[in-house]
Amino acid sequence: MFSAIFQDRIGFLITAAVAALALGFAGYKAARRYGTRPYAYAGLAAVLTAETAVTLFMPGGGYSSHNCVINHDIAEPFATAQGLLNLAMFVPIGFLGVLALRAVVPVIAGAAALSLVTELAQTLVPGIGRGCDSSDFLMNSLGGALGALAAWAYLRASRHEIKLNAHLRPTVIASGTVLALAAIAAGTWITPQHLDSTSLQFAGNDEKQAAQKAMNDAFGDRYSVANVQVQPPWQNSPGSLLIALADEQGNASLTWPDAKELTVTFETTDKTTSASFPVPGADEKKPVDADDAYEIAETYARRYFPAALSKSKHFVDPVGEKGELGWMVSWRRKNADGVLMPLRLDVQINTAGRISQLLTSSTEDPKDLPKVSVSQKTAEVTALKSITAEVKGTKLKVADSSLMAVERSGEWRAQWLVTFEDPAGETFLTVTYVDAATGKAESR
Repeated sequence: MFSAIFQDRIGFLITAAVAALALGFAGYKAARRYGTRPYAYAGLAAVLTAETAVTLFMPGGGYSSHNCVINHDIAEPFATAQGLLNLAMFVPIGFLGVLALRAVVPVIAGAAALSLVTELAQTLVPGIGRGCDSSDFLMNSLGGALGALAAWAYLRASRHEIKLNAHLRPTVIASGTVLALAAIAAGTWITPQHLDSTSLQFAGNDEKQAAQKAMNDAFGDRYSVANVQVQPPWQNSPGSLLIALADEQGNASLTWPDAKELTVTFETTDKTTSASFPVPGADEKKPVDADDAYEIAETYARRYFPAALSKSKHFVDPVGEKGELGWMVSWRRKNADGVLMPLRLDVQINTAGRISQLLTSSTEDPKDLPKVSVSQKTAEVTALKSITAEVKGTKLKVADSSLMAVERSGEWRAQWLVTFEDPAGETFLTVTYVDAATGKAESR
């Protein structure tokens, strides 16, 4: 994770290290002058400089969003690399703070105040753009408290005099002032976003086994899973497992916990590599047209996903402006009422005749779908009225509509998916679902 955060920022790291050493030395000299614990003050000055540099001055930030995520899952950051890193970053602040100041409560309160100010600055100050998250504040504050208590225990064991409640009155006054100012800033300029989870989480054995099984089902024993992270559900998106393959052969994602939909990427350019999957039985034949690509993809599908071929129609489309990325072979199935079923298979065959990308959904065809009673034209009119009411002032027209099976709160429904475009022909990001039985519209 360290390399992912600080990659391409060597210059910043050197600058931050020099600044931390310089201010650490300044803290040492000042403490020596006044005769109080110079090494502790030097360390405290250095770690405070490092924390400020990493959280407020590291390049790569964006605009000030004025949003703050309120994570309802208090336990989540304890299962994430980011959460543990936030905790670890403040442990030395708490530890060295107590060694330098010989006070516990002010240091704990100061660490929490520092984290609070940092989070507010990250979302309010232009150019920082690192976002505000309640989980970060929680882990920072906890790290500071753990470090402070560890230093208190160390000093007690070393028979140094120290009191837990030293400087209590000024600490309360200072903390109250910071809280009041933070509350004013939050109430005036910040919009809270309440979420049930915010970060990637560590995977357990069940998740790792599911990831490896999905890869084995799709490609035999050719690929090994190197790392798995859990992406919790967010808004209308399901949870998923983010999978990194061994030897940097590619990456994948698997919907979780249903483990129904697998997406795999081995290559994203026109350069074919050994990471792509050679289809058994296809004899590494290089396709020259769509028919050749279909033949290879069908050979793969019959071996690994034969259910996707039953009563399905296939489509072959070139990938890339000139087909330089190969061909995408897709299978889709509709029921007797023309409703598109959730089962799907997309196989991208590169110019070397190997699989470069795959998407498969193994969801069974839903039974007993409500009868379709809303026509396509009626659905489009309803959808256009609905979206117009939501985005007043923007003229839109229907771009396309299709009838598909969609799962809503554990129940499968037949719904019209309607997409829009503006007068310039630009695609509008929001789509509208119209229930094919009730006619109720819902935009997403």
